Amino acid sequence: MGSGGYESWFVSARGPASAGALWIRHTRLRRRQGPESAALWCTVAGPGLGERPVVVKQVFAAFPASAAAGPGQFRGEATMAGHDGRWDLAITGGQPPLRPLRPAVLYRAPLPRTKLEASVPDGLVTGIVEVSGHRVEVDRWRGTVGHNWGTEHADCWVWLHAVGFDAAPQAWLDLVLAKIKVGPARSPWTAMGAFSLNGRLVPLGGLGRRPRVQAGPGRLTAQIPAPRARLEVTVTARDDGAVAVAYTDPPGGTRAVSHAALATVELAWRPRGETGFTTSTGHGAYEYGTSQGMPGIPLRPLPEG
Repeated sequence: MGSGGYESWFVSARGPASAGALWIRHTRLRRRQGPESAALWCTVAGPGLGERPVVVKQVFAAFPASAAAGPGQFRGEATMAGHDGRWDLAITGGQPPLRPLRPAVLYRAPLPRTKLEASVPDGLVTGIVEVSGHRVEVDRWRGTVGHNWGTEHADCWVWLHAVGFDAAPQAWLDLVLAKIKVGPARSPWTAMGAFSLNGRLVPLGGLGRRPRVQAGPGRLTAQIPAPRARLEVTVTARDDGAVAVAYTDPPGGTRAVSHAALATVELAWRPRGETGFTTSTGHGAYEYGTSQGMPGIPLRPLPEG
């Protein structure tokens, strides 16, 4: 990671017949000033866990030898303020990894400073998660594995993953919207991602294809350009279903982040010259991050790192 940077692996999944959802992150951080650290995060929502998702995070000098994170497996444990979490999950998926930055040279360029990949865009997650004595059996939950790395978090971003649409059960959506800061100026929104429909992968956004976006911690409305088509997206997430946390930025400072492991997603697919359709799902995950803070939304008091 050089003199300053971060790397994160995460798995996000939702149960097929319940309100259960999980979001687990394994992260490394090297500040420009200071030692490297590692952190294990576990967030679980669902019946028996209370009205709000449970969050456990522990920071280490280095990853525990027993921990694992990657496209096929997540394993770890963490304790925090009287809460403890343990997870052992296997992930299977038949889709190739999705690298949404286009053109591909952006992965070698200085900008954007965050690189990202959906290592498993649409997979099945199986295993167990235990949080403060409550055991969650995860049996073939649909979800995704992501991998992010870079030298600085975006100035503002949205991450959205959704499956289980009523009019297109096998479809999946992986979408990132981002603004970056170059000197004192902030860029307009850029969209990147893909929509898998009837076995066909449709690229979304890209440089020079500007979306229309209104984004906040609990709601998103966006129009995303695609080849000979347009995708209209509306996302809503309840305040009590989201967790608000801080991400430490390698150059210094933080980003305020609201992550809803269960969000409602409505789509309208508008192909040019063809009949489109609308569909919705309650199996979305929605994250909004910003350097500008989120007034009125208190952040969870988690260990820094």
